[in-house]
Amino acid sequence: MGSEFRYNNEYSNDYSYDTYRGSGEVGSSESSDSGIDLNQTNDFTNNEIRNSLDGNSTDYGKDIGIDLNDQSGEQLEPILENFDDSKWADLTLDEQKQSITDLADYVAVDTGNDNPPQISFRDDMADGSYGGYNPETNTIEINENMLDDAMEAADTIAHEMWHAHQQQAADDPSNPRASEYQEGFDNYISPEYDFEGYENQMVESEARDYAQGFKDRLAGLKGA
Repeated sequence: MGSEFRYNNEYSNDYSYDTYRGSGEVGSSESSDSGIDLNQTNDFTNNEIRNSLDGNSTDYGKDIGIDLNDQSGEQLEPILENFDDSKWADLTLDEQKQSITDLADYVAVDTGNDNPPQISFRDDMADGSYGGYNPETNTIEINENMLDDAMEAADTIAHEMWHAHQQQAADDPSNPRASEYQEGFDNYISPEYDFEGYENQMVESEARDYAQGFKDRLAGLKGA
């Protein structure tokens, strides 16, 4: 994944480990090439993350009754259909942008985000960077030059929208996980300093797990 999460006035580039190693920005590590499944260290599985939205006193907890693993989900399927490789390749750039915006709107409802971020498409972002969330401006910036991969586009917007959810939760004192998220942001590990630590930190592993639900659903549609 080549998305970014911005915190403490800096973008932390979420490139692959191989990209960082090749650039010389990090030394060798046992993280990605060691056979270790980084998801095994996550505090929450995808279902546990979704379940954690339920039962709270705020809008974060409202149950919209949609299961990403439910193949009969009617709201998500037509959105994801546009991310099928064959269909995605035939979309114009404006249509691809609209599909990304539609998925972002779905995630905003799915996570109960009552202040969803603005989606901004840019053509001046660094190569290899798909996009990022800036909590200071509540904006997700998407690199429109990196939209050739439909799965990556879906993964990026879902991942960054989860960061937006985390920020909203951190800003709400009544949210039971507010302090946990804020601690994660205050101690955020950038990948250029410690890629394995970056991958394993709670705020990133959660976003990765949440986005994986959409990738799994999209893969299921492709295999149908």
